[in-house]
Amino acid sequence: MASLPATFGVAHKFALYGTQDFVTLQSDDIGTKPALDVEVMDETGRVITDRLDDKRIEISLTGVLLASATIPAIGDQIVYNSINGIVKDIADNGVNNNYRRVTIKLVKYQEIA
Repeated sequence: MASLPATFGVAHKFALYGTQDFVTLQSDDIGTKPALDVEVMDETGRVITDRLDDKRIEISLTGVLLASATIPAIGDQIVYNSINGIVKDIADNGVNNNYRRVTIKLVKYQEIA
């Protein structure tokens, strides 16, 4: 009998891009969008020009909080997938029959290193 896991076919990215030292990372979500989206319409209401400016990368990390961990604070910087993001939102959730889950939302601004 063959040992698992076995993969076949075309190679794909598997699972997460990295780790964090305060949680056992369970999921990540990385999106990119412009902060400024200006459209110009002609007389009939059709868009004839669009300007997209100030690109932002938004990252959401969710994981199970480690017992000895310190949760980052709003304004701290975290590097994930080689992206240096600023912590903008923290959710620390728990229930009486499971471990604490933490979700950290980061933003990487185009003009901030």
